[in-house]
Amino acid sequence: MRPWPTNEQRRLLGKPFIRALLPLAERRGISSSELFRGTSLSEQKLQINNFRLTDHEMLLLLASAEEKINDPHLWQLVVETLFSDRLNPLIDLTVHAKTLKQALIHLSRFQSLLQPFLFTPTQRFENYLQLDFIPVEGLSGKMNQLCYSANCKIGVAILLMLGRARGLAINQWHVALPDDISPLPTWKKWVKKVSSRPICGLSIPAEQLQEHSPERNLAQYHQALSFCQMQHQTQAQASVMLSVFKWLDYQLETGHDASLTELAAEVGISLSSCKRLLASHGYSFQQIYDLVRLHKLLNLLQKHPYSNVELAQKLGYSNPNNFRRACKRWLGIVPDELRQQHAALSISNPTI
Repeated sequence: MRPWPTNEQRRLLGKPFIRALLPLAERRGISSSELFRGTSLSEQKLQINNFRLTDHEMLLLLASAEEKINDPHLWQLVVETLFSDRLNPLIDLTVHAKTLKQALIHLSRFQSLLQPFLFTPTQRFENYLQLDFIPVEGLSGKMNQLCYSANCKIGVAILLMLGRARGLAINQWHVALPDDISPLPTWKKWVKKVSSRPICGLSIPAEQLQEHSPERNLAQYHQALSFCQMQHQTQAQASVMLSVFKWLDYQLETGHDASLTELAAEVGISLSSCKRLLASHGYSFQQIYDLVRLHKLLNLLQKHPYSNVELAQKLGYSNPNNFRRACKRWLGIVPDELRQQHAALSISNPTI
């Protein structure tokens, strides 16, 4: 039986990630002490904590590596090491799940055991399943942008490696990245379609969701599931953040108002605890609500070229001008320009 370490504290499993990252950094001339410089991390501190990282420490490590290791292949190589060396039980769980659909359900439920990204609730568009990433923030200034960039690249790399490990035709997948994030070189060989989009995401052909893994190992699957379930019991906070996103999305969908007080009551914590929860992920209530609205806006335009009045109503704005200003604040462009971008994308990629 593989001796994966159990995690008795509410910490991300930093050890597998560090075991993959540090040797790659050192081969590129970046020592661990240089990688940790300017952060609250140190090798001595990590050894004391058995190389476990808090959420904030993981974000710092991602940002530092993104800034200091000048290698566009880095995050793909880190993820390939996680897969090839089976450094985390979630890898085995997703690779040996019966179908890709089951693997994605596991990845959504246990994702905080691997890295600090969150999937939004999946959306179905015609023959494709859309998976988007909620940006996990919490740092400031340049470090926050570096962390976000690294996090998007790792998230996409994990999904692409999962598809390859399961023998799927990932050349049919579609990667979408914000303008300031460049696709990794390997992706250009694997994926035919990489486009620009304000929120990082992947589109997967729906027909692949039910394809069985050709090399499924049932014993490894059940062992990995047991480890993930044990570790997940101490990882409640990330699950709560996903619940926050889903609740706000539901409020918009049903036309109900949402407030921080109502959110705290829904999650079952005090108002001050709710504020701290959001702040620990780099958000105020208004910021996370705006992110949910942005996510919904992009999905609405993917379904139909709604008018500004229709979009404003669906996003909870009584005044279309308020929606227009919000769109400008989120994306730097007004709704009409965004609609034109989506129309151009639909023409150039008619199957998506």
